[in-house]
Amino acid sequence: MALETELKYVNADLDGCREIMDRQGGHKLSRHYERNLVLDDPGRTLFKRSALLRVRQADRVTMTVKRIPALVSEGKAKVYVEHETEVSSFDETVAALQVLGYHPVFKYEKIREEWEFKGCHVCLDLLPFGPFIEIEGSEDKILSCAASLGLAEKDSCKKTYHELNREFRLVNGLPADENFVFRPEEAKALL
Repeated sequence: MALETELKYVNADLDGCREIMDRQGGHKLSRHYERNLVLDDPGRTLFKRSALLRVRQADRVTMTVKRIPALVSEGKAKVYVEHETEVSSFDETVAALQVLGYHPVFKYEKIREEWEFKGCHVCLDLLPFGPFIEIEGSEDKILSCAASLGLAEKDSCKKTYHELNREFRLVNGLPADENFVFRPEEAKALL
C-alpha cells in the first residue's frame, strides 16, 4: 500500500512544459499509449465507496485499486491510498475479476509522457478531450514543481479524469458517456 498525492492542471501547455523540463534537467522516462478498463460490481459499490478498480495496459500491465483515505487532509493536492501490482495479462486479469463479480463499467485511453522533475513524477497527458498535466509527489514539491513549470494555481484541479470527462461532455452538449477513447487512427497519429 502506498499513498499517492497528486494534482492535475487543466489548460496545459504540454510543449512548453516539456521544453522547461528538458532545459532544467528533467529526465524523460517514457511516452506511451494507455488503455484502461474500470471494473465494478452491478451495484457500483466500489464507486459508492470512493474506490476504483482498474486494469491498465501501457508499457506494462497493472491492476490498481485506489480509494480516498478515511482521514482526508484538506490540502491543495488529492491523496489516494493506492494498491498496484504488475500482472502478466490484461485479458486474463479482467477475466479473473469477472469471475469475482467485477465487470467493465467504462474504458478510457490517453497518451502519457512521463518525466522525473524537481523531485516529482510529472505526466504530460493527452486525452480525447484535451491536454492535462498530472504531478505526483509530496504536496510542497508538487506546488514547487508546478511553479517551475509556470503552471497557474487557478488551473489546478483535484478532479479525476472521469469527472473532467463528464464535465466536458456536459459543457459541450454531448451525450453522457463515461468512456473516453480515441478513434483508432487518432491514437496512432498522436504517437
